[in-house]
Amino acid sequence: MKNIIKLIGLTCLVCFSFFYTEKVIDVVNEQDEIMIKLNKIKDNFGYKKIEAIINDDTIIPGIVGKEIDIDASYKEMKQVGIYKEMLLKYKDIELANKIENNLDKYIIKGNNEKKQISLITIIDSNYKLNLIDKIDYVNLNLFVDYNIISNNISKLKKNNFNIYNFANNGIYNKDIIIYTNNLIEKNYNKSQYCLALNKNKDTLDICSNSQMNTIIPNININNNLYKEIKNNLNKGNIIKIEVNNKNISELKLASEFIKSKGYKIVFLDDLLNEY
Repeated sequence: MKNIIKLIGLTCLVCFSFFYTEKVIDVVNEQDEIMIKLNKIKDNFGYKKIEAIINDDTIIPGIVGKEIDIDASYKEMKQVGIYKEMLLKYKDIELANKIENNLDKYIIKGNNEKKQISLITIIDSNYKLNLIDKIDYVNLNLFVDYNIISNNISKLKKNNFNIYNFANNGIYNKDIIIYTNNLIEKNYNKSQYCLALNKNKDTLDICSNSQMNTIIPNININNNLYKEIKNNLNKGNIIKIEVNNKNISELKLASEFIKSKGYKIVFLDDLLNEY
């Protein structure tokens, strides 16, 4: 019994010694000139997180925040013995709701803080494939039908296009998703989005079960492409463009207008990036 009491006492003494030593080190560090400077400027760097906007079954992605990692910055600067802004280290301020954890919600646009838009279109015939084949001046997101992917995958250009799965005329099932995504990802890019033209619970459930986000464009343009973009240009827009001769003839002028207003035309991966 006495030995047990001695052992408990010794353990408590060791734990207290570690705790006391750590506190002494913390006090010493807090009085260090580098640490004083870091604590003084920590609120002047980085940026606050912007949480996702969730409304029932829709979501607009947020943006992860950044803040100075005091301990990592101090350790880096202590090695050179002086405070240097270029040695500042940062850590993420994580979001409460990320789109990867909300696959059961429709993404309806990109974050309003980014002066970016994405142009998407559906390729469900060789006619449409031929119309967009020579476009090399603007980034386009192509949602491609199962039959086109199966039979014409080699005809799809890699430059300026990101390829995604439109299943069988927009009707998704698990087998089609697996097959077409394998073809897309083998030849092009990661295929992580489904496209719904309207809210469709079957599409949402099938795609979420396949670990894919479902997108509903917030602007749909069938005709008068230039006029419609000029009247509806806003941050975060996901604009679906109908592929026809008139729209394709206006696409270059429309893209130049978008860029002249300070917007970037980006792939969905960039528009919906939360970092």
